[in-house]
Amino acid sequence: MDSSNITAPLAFFAGSLSFLSPCVLPLVPVYLGYLSGTALVDEERPNRWHVFTHALFFVMGFTLVFTLLFGLPATLLGEALNQYSTWIARVGGVLVIIFGLHTYGLITIPFLNMTKHLDVKHDEAPGYVRSALIGIAFAAGWTPCIGPLLGAVMSLAFTQPSAGVYFTLVYAAGLAIPFLLTALLLTQATNFLYRLNKHAHVVQRVSGVFLVVIGSMLLLDKFASLNALFIQITPEWMVDHL
Repeated sequence: MDSSNITAPLAFFAGSLSFLSPCVLPLVPVYLGYLSGTALVDEERPNRWHVFTHALFFVMGFTLVFTLLFGLPATLLGEALNQYSTWIARVGGVLVIIFGLHTYGLITIPFLNMTKHLDVKHDEAPGYVRSALIGIAFAAGWTPCIGPLLGAVMSLAFTQPSAGVYFTLVYAAGLAIPFLLTALLLTQATNFLYRLNKHAHVVQRVSGVFLVVIGSMLLLDKFASLNALFIQITPEWMVDHL
C-alpha cells in the first residue's frame, strides 16, 4: 500500500468540500433547474430520471475540463520534473497553506473570489449537449472559487505524477456524486441544501483547516506517517485490497 491510497480519499474529500463550498452549494438547485429546463420549485416538477441523466452529462462536462486542464498537465509536467519532486512538494505545501488561510478568511486573495456566472434561460429546450456545455462552463467559471481545494489536489498530484489524472478524477467524483444524488432525490435534497446553506461558513472553516493540514503535510513531508496511521486504523481485509 503506497501513499496514493491515502491521497485518493483526501482528493475525494476535497471534491466533496468543493460541492459544499459557499460558491457552489447555493447554486446547485439553480443548475438543476437549468438542466431540467424548469424551476424545481414549480408545482409540476420534472421527472427525476430526466434531471439525473442531464446532471450526468453536466458532470461529464466539468470532469473533462478538470482532467484536460489540470490532471493531464500535472501528469506530463510531473514526470518531467520528477527529480525536483521534493521541492515541488514544499512549494506546493506553502501555496496550499496560503489557500487555506484565504479559505478560512484570515487573508484575502482577490482572484480566488472571482467567478463567472452562467446565464441560461429556463425556457430553452434542454438537451444533453447543452447540459455537457453547462458543465464545461461551470468548471471554467467556478475554478477560481474552488481553486484552493483543487490546487491542493494538484499539489498532491505533482508529488505522484503517474497518478495525476487519477487524483483529478477522484476529486471530480467527490464533487459529482453529491450533485448526482441531489438530482436523483430532487425536492428532498434541494430543500436539505437550502437548510445546509445556512451553515456554509462552517464548511468554509473546515475547508480552510483541511487545506492548512494538507499544506503542512506536504511542506514537512509527513504523508508517509499519515499513510502508516491509515494502515493501522484500516481493517486488514480492506488493506489487502488496496
